[in-house]
Amino acid sequence: MTSRFCIFALASLLYFAVSAEAATVSAVKGQKVLINLEGDVVAPGDEFYLINPSSDKRTAIIRVKQVKSGKALAEIVKGRAASGYSLQAKAASPISADVPPPGSEEDTSTKRDASTHLRVLKDSYGVMGVITMNSMTADIRYLDSGTGILQTASATMNGNGFGVDGFYDYAFSRDFVGHAVAGIEQFNVSGSASSAACGGTTSCDAKINYLSFYGVIKWYLIQGKYRGWLGGGLGYLLAVSKSSSALNESQISTNQVFNANVGVDIQLNRRNYIPVSLEYNMFPSSDTVKASQMMIKAGWAWNL
Repeated sequence: MTSRFCIFALASLLYFAVSAEAATVSAVKGQKVLINLEGDVVAPGDEFYLINPSSDKRTAIIRVKQVKSGKALAEIVKGRAASGYSLQAKAASPISADVPPPGSEEDTSTKRDASTHLRVLKDSYGVMGVITMNSMTADIRYLDSGTGILQTASATMNGNGFGVDGFYDYAFSRDFVGHAVAGIEQFNVSGSASSAACGGTTSCDAKINYLSFYGVIKWYLIQGKYRGWLGGGLGYLLAVSKSSSALNESQISTNQVFNANVGVDIQLNRRNYIPVSLEYNMFPSSDTVKASQMMIKAGWAWNL
């Protein structure tokens, strides 16, 4: 009697052990999976791992949608499915659809695509369009044609310009990036003087195209899909073309500027992002000229 009971118990144990993974995928169409249940009991909402029989590794997570006549229709939550793959029960979890099982095929094959953006800073490069907003005040010395006496007139000038920059970012720590920039940027201003000091008229201007170089340190305060940062550094501006009725040649050659900026990187995916920044250039002032420049920049960048 005891031996018959042991045989029955052993047979029952083998039956349930086999039937635990007896259900298999019979067909796959798009994100839908048809399952032969082979006597297994499942219910809509149940989730299972799919097991590749050739490697015994998990390849996907599926969720049962309908059950009828020994078959079940399920949808692929994550991963890959194929005919012949078997089912393995999965404990219910509110985050199970978002986290692949560690070490599974799905985990390794989708690791780079599990997120739509980078979690850490990487080296990158890009191009940016520039809009400049410029201002200048100048004390202009001129010879009064009526009296022949050297006079001084003050002029206030403002204007806008454009430019294009290329940059390279080097991530040297978790939160800090070295930002190197080279580009062509305009400094265009015009305005009126208090007297006819600009070529015999009160209309004054300065039109300068600068070959610009910047070295900036960016500090990332926010990291995620939208990465916010503050920055500061120095710039070297070399005038490659210039014309002005308000300034003389010696006042336009080159300039070193202090650069302060704030920006955000809008991550589109793990490869690309849109850099946007607002920057301020403070020109060293002299006894006769004071100038400043605001810049709005936006462009396209690639992570390395």
